Amino acid sequence: MFSAIDEFAPEGAESGAALAVRDDDGRYLFILAGQRHRRQCAAGELFYAGIGGHREPGEGWVACARREAREEIGVELDVIPAQSTWYVPHEGPLERAHVRDRPRPLALHEMVHPPRTPKAGAAYRIVIYTAGLRDRPLLRRPDELCGVVALTAGQVVRGVDRRPTLARLLEEGADLLVGGDRVDRRLRLYPIGTARALARILPFVEARSGSPIIPPAAGRQRGDQGR
Repeated sequence: MFSAIDEFAPEGAESGAALAVRDDDGRYLFILAGQRHRRQCAAGELFYAGIGGHREPGEGWVACARREAREEIGVELDVIPAQSTWYVPHEGPLERAHVRDRPRPLALHEMVHPPRTPKAGAAYRIVIYTAGLRDRPLLRRPDELCGVVALTAGQVVRGVDRRPTLARLLEEGADLLVGGDRVDRRLRLYPIGTARALARILPFVEARSGSPIIPPAAGRQRGDQGR
């Protein structure tokens, strides 16, 4: 098993950093695919994914995650060390990874690019950190994302096995934080990347232990505490 992030994502491998962000109501934040990515989605469907992206040459993992948050949703964030690190392979069971890197990441996820994408079938290694936002997200790159949705832990876990409409998710307790005037409520949503990894991790971290991966206080959005 990996003892360092660089063993999981060595030099030259396609890799990036992403974030598991939890709000004050216990929901997890994801971006909704923007116009640039619509060709990857079947008619009437839209994918959601974690905040994050590819690491630039010479860039640190945490620096990558923070830059992506600024570029995608226009906010600074606080990276929070995870209690444990999980290795999430594309196929096969989860495993604990005792990496020496600090802050400790939540997961090392081996994603495979989905069908209808330029790199379909190729591996993409994602380092996932837990984080708390300092402010409400903004829509900074509408070509990349059309909104930000907050899903309950149960919705995240069940997301791999169903394609509910956005309207159904909102009825169940989700919230569309950004993009309310842009996203068709009839679209069926499905997870990729970090969202799929969290669907596999949360039953271990939340359902079995009874505690969230990010303490509620850590996810508090400063300046917006009365909402």
